[in-house]
Parts: sequence; structure tokens; C-alpha cells
Amino acid sequence: MNTLLYIHGFNSSELSHKATVLMKAAKRFNKSGAIISPRLSWQPAQAIKQLEAIIEEKKSQGITLIGSSLGGFYATYLAEKYKIKAILVNPAVQAPELLKEHIGTQYNPYTEESYELTQNQMIELQELVVKDPTKDLYWLMIQEGDEVLDYRAALQAFPNVARLTHEKGGDHRFIEFERFEEEILRFAEIITY
Repeated sequence: MNTLLYIHGFNSSELSHKATVLMKAAKRFNKSGAIISPRLSWQPAQAIKQLEAIIEEKKSQGITLIGSSLGGFYATYLAEKYKIKAILVNPAVQAPELLKEHIGTQYNPYTEESYELTQNQMIELQELVVKDPTKDLYWLMIQEGDEVLDYRAALQAFPNVARLTHEKGGDHRFIEFERFEEEILRFAEIITY
């Protein structure tokens, strides 16, 4: 069975709204277990190792990535490394620059974890930057009302993707994400009928 690997964003968790929506949708189609949503380390290099281990285990059966915000940044790196499809939801394409503003003590309200974000993590992020993404691998989903990220950066980074969902309004969470749950499961080939 194909797998959809959900990659959560900065100071989020494996129980994010979008992950939960997708798990419930998969269950309705009798595909429970097709969605994997791990809790990721706050350290980029460690998070990538966690994700690579899952991809290595599942890639022979078929795996697609979906990443939100920082998760979209990670998904881009992994899609290129493994040449697998990825859905990017309001991705943080400029993560190394954006997260510099957050260096210092962090608190994740979802996991109740406190940690110290340092320059080391910015270096780890810089090593994951993809300069020329393979357009055929991606479905880019953006909403112009994103209050955290400038949607134009994603359009510039991914000028010719295989699929584009570009909406006015919305927000960083991607309002009414549920509208796309079935299409996402089809894109990931979890449902094929």
C-alpha cells in the first residue's frame, strides 16, 4: 500500500490539523495506516534522519510526501534526494533566513518541549536548500493570506510545478484544507478508483 508521509512545521507536532484531516480521510476510504505523521526533532539534521529512515523503509511500496511550512522545506529536499512526489502547503522556502529571527529559547505548545535554537540549526537548514527543484515532482498549495510567509517566495521558488493550487485569502494554516483531502489521497495513489 502506498504511504503519505506528513511532515509538520516549526513548533508544530504530529497531531497537526492537516495530519488529522488526512488520517480521518484515509480511514473513511479503508486505508488506515496509509498516513504516517511522525513527531520530528526540532533539530533539522535529526528531523531529516528520522524522515529518511521512514522513506527508506516505505519507498519500495510507494511513498509521497506532504509538508506544511518548514515541513514543506524538508519535503523539497527529500523529494529531490529520493525523486518522489511532494505536496507543499504554504512552504517555508526561505527557512534558513526566516528562522534566524527565532534564534534563542523556543517553546513548542503542542509537545510542551523547550529548547534552544542556535546558529548550528541555521547551518543545518542551509545544507537542505534546493536551488533548482524538479517541477514534475510537486503540487504547490498556497494561500495569499498567509500571515507568516510571503506566498510570492513559493511561487518564485517553484515557477512551473506539476500542479498548483493558488488561492486568494486564506492563512498560514491553509483555510478549508479539508476540501482537498480526497485529491491529496489520489495524488499519493492511496486511493486509485
